[in-house]
Amino acid sequence: SCCASSSDLARNRPPTKPQGPRSRLEMMARAALVIAMAAAVAEALKAGWTPEPCEELAPGMPCVKLYEHPQGSTTVMPCPMESVTSADGCGALFGDKADGEQCAQITCPKALGVTMKLVCAGGCC
Repeated sequence: SCCASSSDLARNRPPTKPQGPRSRLEMMARAALVIAMAAAVAEALKAGWTPEPCEELAPGMPCVKLYEHPQGSTTVMPCPMESVTSADGCGALFGDKADGEQCAQITCPKALGVTMKLVCAGGCC
């Protein structure tokens, strides 16, 4: 015959291994381990990320420094000119813009309980 019925296929299929208590217990243990590892990673990130010190970077790698808001302000200002890749380019970008209008005014939200951080890494802002 050219075709097999579903009952024919079922008879030729090897028996499936039943999910016993040990299999469920193993799955629960693995799930608990994954959750514990994720919690540990999240806690480590909350503890505070800081960039590598510039003198420890490989040649050609850009130096990254945490951005510090002006004291008492939440306004995002330009990065220090000694840290930018092209001071002339920043001057052209800023033009005659007043302080507080040179850079995009953003906040650093929390994602999964971790606060994002602004950095100066060669760019103008």
